[in-house]
Amino acid sequence: MTYDIEADWILSNTCNYRCEYCFAPPHILGEKLQIYGAPRDWQAAFAATGLRWLLHITGGEPSIYPSFVELCERLTEQNFISLNSNLTHASLRDFAERIDPQRVNFINAGFHLEERARRSGDKIFLTHAETLLARGFPLFVSLVATPSALERFDDAIEILAPLGLMPVPKLFRGIYGGKVYPQAYSSGDKRRFIARAREAEAHYAPLLGMLGERPTIDVFSDSTLLEGEPTFLGQDCDAGYRFVRIVPNGDVTRCGPPLLGNLLAGTFKPRTGSAICDTQFCYYFCQKYTGTARESRAAAAPWTRELRRLLTGMRSRH
Repeated sequence: MTYDIEADWILSNTCNYRCEYCFAPPHILGEKLQIYGAPRDWQAAFAATGLRWLLHITGGEPSIYPSFVELCERLTEQNFISLNSNLTHASLRDFAERIDPQRVNFINAGFHLEERARRSGDKIFLTHAETLLARGFPLFVSLVATPSALERFDDAIEILAPLGLMPVPKLFRGIYGGKVYPQAYSSGDKRRFIARAREAEAHYAPLLGMLGERPTIDVFSDSTLLEGEPTFLGQDCDAGYRFVRIVPNGDVTRCGPPLLGNLLAGTFKPRTGSAICDTQFCYYFCQKYTGTARESRAAAAPWTRELRRLLTGMRSRH
Protein backbone atom coordinates (compact mmCIF):
# COMPACT_ATOMS: atom_id res chain seq x y z
CA MET A 1 0.00 0.00 0.00
CA THR A 2 1.57 3.26 -1.17
CA TYR A 3 -0.03 6.65 -0.69
CA ASP A 4 0.96 10.30 -0.72
CA ILE A 5 -1.21 11.67 2.06
CA GLU A 6 -3.49 10.41 4.83
CA ALA A 7 -6.69 12.00 6.08
CA ASP A 8 -8.77 11.61 9.19
CA TRP A 9 -12.15 12.11 7.53
CA ILE A 10 -15.20 12.74 9.68
CA LEU A 11 -17.81 11.77 7.10
CA SER A 12 -20.65 12.94 9.35
CA ASN A 13 -21.30 13.56 13.03
CA THR A 14 -24.48 11.50 13.07
CA CYS A 15 -24.54 8.14 14.86
CA ASN A 16 -27.18 5.52 15.60
CA TYR A 17 -25.65 4.81 19.02
CA ARG A 18 -25.61 6.92 22.19
CA CYS A 19 -22.74 5.43 24.17
CA GLU A 20 -22.46 7.05 27.59
CA TYR A 21 -18.71 7.52 27.18
CA CYS A 22 -18.78 9.05 23.69
CA PHE A 23 -16.85 12.31 23.39
CA ALA A 24 -19.66 13.77 21.24
CA PRO A 25 -22.82 14.96 23.05
CA PRO A 26 -26.20 13.44 22.11
CA HIS A 27 -27.40 16.51 20.20
CA ILE A 28 -24.39 16.22 17.88
CA LEU A 29 -24.82 12.47 17.40
CA GLY A 30 -28.49 13.08 16.61
CA GLU A 31 -27.86 15.66 13.90
CA LYS A 32 -29.76 15.21 10.65
CA LEU A 33 -27.41 13.75 8.05
CA GLN A 34 -26.17 16.43 5.69
CA ILE A 35 -24.89 15.54 2.23
CA TYR A 36 -22.40 18.02 0.81
CA GLY A 37 -21.43 16.04 -2.26
CA ALA A 38 -22.50 12.94 -4.19
CA PRO A 39 -20.03 10.04 -4.38
CA ARG A 40 -18.89 11.14 -7.83
CA ASP A 41 -18.26 14.66 -6.47
CA TRP A 42 -16.03 13.35 -3.70
CA GLN A 43 -14.25 11.07 -6.15
CA ALA A 44 -13.56 13.99 -8.46
CA ALA A 45 -12.46 16.20 -5.57
CA PHE A 46 -9.84 13.75 -4.33
CA ALA A 47 -8.68 13.00 -7.89
CA ALA A 48 -8.23 16.71 -8.60
CA THR A 49 -5.53 16.92 -5.91
CA GLY A 50 -3.28 14.64 -7.96
CA LEU A 51 -2.53 12.68 -4.78
CA ARG A 52 -3.13 9.09 -3.76
CA TRP A 53 -4.94 9.10 -0.42
CA LEU A 54 -5.31 6.85 2.60
CA LEU A 55 -8.68 7.94 3.96
CA HIS A 56 -9.55 6.97 7.52
CA ILE A 57 -13.34 7.21 7.39
CA THR A 58 -14.98 7.81 10.74
CA GLY A 59 -17.79 9.75 12.38
CA GLY A 60 -20.36 9.43 13.90
CA GLU A 61 -21.15 6.13 12.28
CA PRO A 62 -19.99 6.26 8.65
CA SER A 63 -21.90 3.20 7.42
CA ILE A 64 -25.25 4.99 7.85
CA TYR A 65 -24.18 7.67 5.34
CA PRO A 66 -26.40 7.65 2.21
CA SER A 67 -24.69 5.90 -0.74
CA PHE A 68 -21.88 4.86 1.61
CA VAL A 69 -20.91 1.80 -0.42
CA GLU A 70 -20.90 3.68 -3.72
CA LEU A 71 -18.74 6.34 -2.10
CA CYS A 72 -16.22 3.73 -0.92
CA GLU A 73 -16.35 1.98 -4.29
CA ARG A 74 -15.48 5.15 -6.16
CA LEU A 75 -12.81 6.25 -3.69
CA THR A 76 -11.01 2.91 -3.72
CA GLU A 77 -10.56 2.96 -7.49
CA GLN A 78 -7.47 5.11 -6.94
CA ASN A 79 -7.12 5.44 -3.15
CA PHE A 80 -7.08 3.35 0.02
CA ILE A 81 -9.45 3.55 2.95
CA SER A 82 -9.67 2.44 6.57
CA LEU A 83 -12.89 2.37 8.53
CA ASN A 84 -14.10 2.89 12.06
CA SER A 85 -17.57 1.36 12.47
CA ASN A 86 -19.93 -0.21 14.99
CA LEU A 87 -20.90 -2.78 12.31
CA THR A 88 -24.63 -2.32 12.73
CA HIS A 89 -25.87 -0.94 9.40
CA ALA A 90 -27.11 -3.15 6.57
CA SER A 91 -24.87 -1.28 4.09
CA LEU A 92 -21.93 -3.35 5.37
CA ARG A 93 -23.26 -6.42 3.55
CA ASP A 94 -22.98 -4.56 0.24
CA PHE A 95 -19.64 -3.13 1.34
CA ALA A 96 -18.31 -6.68 1.80
CA GLU A 97 -19.46 -7.69 -1.67
CA ARG A 98 -18.49 -4.62 -3.67
CA ILE A 99 -15.29 -3.26 -2.08
CA ASP A 100 -11.89 -4.80 -2.83
CA PRO A 101 -10.34 -5.89 0.51
CA GLN A 102 -6.91 -5.07 -0.92
CA ARG A 103 -7.89 -1.40 -0.93
CA VAL A 104 -8.85 -1.42 2.76
CA ASN A 105 -6.02 -0.84 5.23
CA PHE A 106 -8.08 -2.01 8.23
CA ILE A 107 -11.54 -2.02 9.79
CA ASN A 108 -11.69 -1.08 13.46
CA ALA A 109 -14.96 -2.60 14.64
CA GLY A 110 -16.12 -0.89 17.80
CA PHE A 111 -17.74 -3.41 20.16
CA HIS A 112 -19.84 -1.21 22.44
CA LEU A 113 -20.86 -3.88 24.93
CA GLU A 114 -23.39 -1.96 27.02
CA GLU A 115 -24.97 -0.03 24.16
CA ARG A 116 -25.51 -3.24 22.19
CA ALA A 117 -27.39 -4.71 25.13
CA ARG A 118 -29.73 -1.70 25.04
CA ARG A 119 -30.19 -1.73 21.28
CA SER A 120 -29.49 -4.29 18.57
CA GLY A 121 -27.68 -6.94 20.59
CA ASP A 122 -24.71 -8.87 19.29
CA LYS A 123 -26.21 -10.78 16.35
CA ILE A 124 -25.94 -7.99 13.77
CA PHE A 125 -22.37 -7.19 14.76
CA LEU A 126 -21.32 -10.85 14.57
CA THR A 127 -23.08 -11.39 11.24
CA HIS A 128 -21.40 -8.41 9.62
CA ALA A 129 -18.01 -9.26 11.13
CA GLU A 130 -18.27 -12.82 9.85
CA THR A 131 -19.18 -11.60 6.35
CA LEU A 132 -16.27 -9.16 6.25
CA LEU A 133 -13.80 -11.76 7.51
CA ALA A 134 -15.01 -14.31 4.95
CA ARG A 135 -14.25 -11.80 2.19
CA GLY A 136 -10.73 -11.23 3.52
CA PHE A 137 -11.05 -7.78 5.09
CA PRO A 138 -8.42 -6.94 7.74
CA LEU A 139 -10.63 -6.50 10.80
CA PHE A 140 -10.01 -6.19 14.51
CA VAL A 141 -12.36 -5.39 17.37
CA SER A 142 -11.82 -2.61 19.90
CA LEU A 143 -13.66 -2.11 23.19
CA VAL A 144 -13.61 1.25 24.98
CA ALA A 145 -12.16 0.30 28.35
CA THR A 146 -14.43 1.94 30.88
CA PRO A 147 -14.07 0.38 34.34
CA SER A 148 -17.30 -1.57 33.82
CA ALA A 149 -16.09 -2.81 30.40
CA LEU A 150 -12.84 -4.00 31.94
CA GLU A 151 -14.84 -5.91 34.55
CA ARG A 152 -16.93 -7.53 31.78
CA PHE A 153 -14.06 -8.17 29.40
CA ASP A 154 -14.47 -11.94 29.65
CA ASP A 155 -18.06 -11.54 28.42
CA ALA A 156 -16.82 -9.78 25.30
CA ILE A 157 -14.14 -12.42 24.74
CA GLU A 158 -16.76 -15.18 24.96
CA ILE A 159 -19.09 -13.44 22.48
CA LEU A 160 -16.35 -12.88 19.90
CA ALA A 161 -14.48 -16.19 20.27
CA PRO A 162 -16.59 -18.17 17.73
CA LEU A 163 -15.35 -15.82 14.98
CA GLY A 164 -11.73 -16.02 16.09
CA LEU A 165 -11.82 -12.41 17.22
CA MET A 166 -10.75 -10.79 20.47
CA PRO A 167 -11.49 -7.33 21.87
CA VAL A 168 -8.60 -4.88 22.10
CA PRO A 169 -8.93 -2.52 25.08
CA LYS A 170 -9.12 1.06 23.87
CA LEU A 171 -8.08 3.77 26.31
CA PHE A 172 -11.07 5.66 27.66
CA ARG A 173 -10.65 9.42 27.55
CA GLY A 174 -13.48 11.28 29.20
CA ILE A 175 -15.80 11.43 32.20
CA TYR A 176 -17.39 8.29 33.62
CA GLY A 177 -19.11 7.95 36.96
CA GLY A 178 -18.11 11.53 37.79
CA LYS A 179 -14.40 10.78 37.30
CA VAL A 180 -11.99 11.87 34.58
CA TYR A 181 -10.19 9.12 32.68
CA PRO A 182 -7.57 7.87 32.03
CA GLN A 183 -6.34 9.62 35.20
CA ALA A 184 -8.98 7.86 37.32
CA TYR A 185 -8.02 4.32 36.35
CA SER A 186 -7.25 2.38 39.52
CA SER A 187 -4.11 0.28 39.83
CA GLY A 188 -6.31 -2.78 39.31
CA ASP A 189 -7.82 -1.26 36.17
CA LYS A 190 -4.35 -0.62 34.81
CA ARG A 191 -3.16 -4.15 35.47
CA ARG A 192 -6.27 -5.56 33.78
CA PHE A 193 -5.83 -3.19 30.86
CA ILE A 194 -2.18 -4.17 30.34
CA ALA A 195 -2.95 -7.87 30.57
CA ARG A 196 -5.81 -7.62 28.06
CA ALA A 197 -3.72 -5.49 25.71
CA ARG A 198 -0.95 -8.08 25.71
CA GLU A 199 -3.42 -10.87 24.97
CA ALA A 200 -4.93 -8.89 22.09
CA GLU A 201 -1.54 -7.99 20.59
CA ALA A 202 -0.57 -11.67 20.58
CA HIS A 203 -3.92 -12.72 19.12
CA TYR A 204 -3.74 -10.23 16.25
CA ALA A 205 -0.01 -10.68 15.56
CA PRO A 206 -0.65 -12.41 12.19
CA LEU A 207 -2.98 -9.60 11.11
CA LEU A 208 -0.55 -6.88 12.19
CA GLY A 209 2.25 -8.61 10.32
CA MET A 210 0.12 -8.82 7.18
CA LEU A 211 -0.73 -5.11 7.25
CA GLY A 212 2.91 -4.12 6.72
CA GLU A 213 2.51 -1.02 8.89
CA ARG A 214 0.76 -0.54 12.20
CA PRO A 215 -2.83 0.70 11.95
CA THR A 216 -2.76 4.49 12.21
CA ILE A 217 -5.44 4.24 14.90
CA ASP A 218 -3.13 1.96 16.84
CA VAL A 219 -5.25 0.89 19.80
CA PHE A 220 -2.75 -1.92 20.36
CA SER A 221 -0.37 0.65 21.87
CA ASP A 222 -2.91 2.24 24.21
CA SER A 223 -1.40 0.62 27.30
CA THR A 224 1.49 3.10 26.96
CA LEU A 225 -0.97 5.92 27.63
CA LEU A 226 -2.40 4.83 30.95
CA GLU A 227 -0.74 7.70 32.78
CA GLY A 228 -1.51 10.34 30.15
CA GLU A 229 -0.66 11.37 26.63
CA PRO A 230 2.71 12.82 25.70
CA THR A 231 2.89 16.29 24.19
CA PHE A 232 4.23 16.86 20.70
CA LEU A 233 4.33 20.64 20.89
CA GLY A 234 7.44 22.11 19.30
CA GLN A 235 8.32 18.99 17.32
CA ASP A 236 8.71 18.78 13.56
CA CYS A 237 5.40 17.50 12.17
CA ASP A 238 4.07 16.46 8.75
CA ALA A 239 0.47 17.51 9.47
CA GLY A 240 -0.78 19.59 6.58
CA TYR A 241 1.77 17.93 4.31
CA ARG A 242 1.38 14.16 4.65
CA PHE A 243 -1.64 14.19 6.97
CA VAL A 244 -4.79 16.35 7.12
CA ARG A 245 -8.15 16.41 8.81
CA ILE A 246 -11.36 16.63 6.76
CA VAL A 247 -14.77 17.58 8.17
CA PRO A 248 -18.18 16.75 6.63
CA ASN A 249 -18.42 19.80 4.36
CA GLY A 250 -14.99 19.17 2.83
CA ASP A 251 -13.00 21.75 4.78
CA VAL A 252 -9.41 20.64 5.31
CA THR A 253 -7.09 21.63 8.12
CA ARG A 254 -3.66 20.55 9.22
CA CYS A 255 -5.28 19.09 12.37
CA GLY A 256 -6.67 22.38 13.64
CA PRO A 257 -6.58 25.92 12.22
CA PRO A 258 -5.67 27.37 9.81
CA LEU A 259 -7.95 26.23 6.98
CA LEU A 260 -6.08 24.69 4.04
CA GLY A 261 -9.04 24.99 1.68
CA ASN A 262 -12.04 22.90 0.77
CA LEU A 263 -11.88 19.67 -1.22
CA LEU A 264 -15.30 19.96 -2.86
CA ALA A 265 -14.64 23.57 -3.84
CA GLY A 266 -11.26 22.62 -5.32
CA THR A 267 -9.37 25.06 -3.10
CA PHE A 268 -7.40 22.60 -0.96
CA LYS A 269 -3.64 23.11 -1.11
CA PRO A 270 -1.42 20.90 1.05
CA ARG A 271 1.67 22.33 2.66
CA THR A 272 4.93 21.71 0.85
CA GLY A 273 6.79 20.34 3.86
CA SER A 274 6.75 19.74 7.58
CA ALA A 275 6.31 22.45 10.22
CA ILE A 276 6.59 22.81 13.97
CA CYS A 277 3.65 21.40 15.96
CA ASP A 278 1.70 24.21 17.61
CA THR A 279 -1.46 22.38 18.64
CA GLN A 280 -2.80 19.26 20.37
CA PHE A 281 -4.90 16.93 18.26
CA CYS A 282 -4.89 13.14 18.39
CA TYR A 283 -2.16 10.98 19.84
CA TYR A 284 -2.45 8.34 17.12
CA PHE A 285 -1.75 10.69 14.25
CA CYS A 286 0.88 12.63 16.19
CA GLN A 287 2.71 9.39 16.85
CA LYS A 288 2.83 8.62 13.16
CA TYR A 289 3.57 12.02 11.68
CA THR A 290 5.75 13.76 14.26
CA GLY A 291 9.34 13.02 13.33
CA THR A 292 10.74 12.12 16.73
CA ALA A 293 7.50 11.09 18.42
CA ARG A 294 8.50 7.65 19.66
CA GLU A 295 11.89 8.74 20.96
CA SER A 296 10.59 11.87 22.64
CA ARG A 297 7.73 9.99 24.27
CA ALA A 298 10.11 7.52 25.88
CA ALA A 299 12.44 10.28 27.05
CA ALA A 300 9.83 12.79 28.21
CA ALA A 301 7.42 10.47 30.01
CA PRO A 302 8.88 8.92 33.18
CA TRP A 303 5.73 6.85 33.65
CA THR A 304 6.79 4.60 30.74
CA ARG A 305 9.46 3.14 33.02
CA GLU A 306 6.74 2.09 35.48
CA LEU A 307 4.76 0.53 32.63
CA ARG A 308 7.80 -1.47 31.55
CA ARG A 309 8.27 -2.61 35.16
CA LEU A 310 4.67 -3.81 35.33
CA LEU A 311 4.97 -5.63 32.02
CA THR A 312 8.22 -7.29 33.10
CA GLY A 313 6.61 -8.44 36.35
CA MET A 314 3.61 -9.87 34.50
CA ARG A 315 5.87 -11.78 32.09
CA SER A 316 7.83 -13.29 34.99
CA ARG A 317 4.61 -14.51 36.64
CA HIS A 318 3.56 -16.21 33.40
